[in-house]
Amino acid sequence: MKLDFTLAKKFSRNNIKGLELRTASLERTVVFNTSGKGYEKVRAALDAFMKEEEKEGRTPEVKLKGIGKSYEVSGKDTLRFLLKVNFINESHNDFIDFYNREIHSIGEPVEMDLDEKAALVKMTAEAESEEEFFAGLLPIIEKYDIGIFKK
Repeated sequence: MKLDFTLAKKFSRNNIKGLELRTASLERTVVFNTSGKGYEKVRAALDAFMKEEEKEGRTPEVKLKGIGKSYEVSGKDTLRFLLKVNFINESHNDFIDFYNREIHSIGEPVEMDLDEKAALVKMTAEAESEEEFFAGLLPIIEKYDIGIFKK
């Protein structure tokens, strides 16, 4: 049976200055530095990520581009790369950790819409039983404080 559902994570706000996620989709993210001090940490994280990936024999697809006062990160490995960036908002870090460690064990992400307040990930999965699938999902979504909307 095919299941369609949406996972949701509400982000907390803080007043600390530094790197924040502003928007994201499955292959594009905008990072903003609220301290106004540049993006050296993002570039250094990308260099470290690329070296690690090359050591593993992979050629990652991630690009950085300045857009106004923000930095755009794009490519199919964008969300995996973001594990290397330390955001000032811990709920952003928690969501990126959840996405990279758990999302593919849950199902296939179809679409993601992330802004400063929340992230929504539309998903599809195959399961024998809807009840068993969602019961098995509960420990994961509770650990990361993720909400779920069934269709």
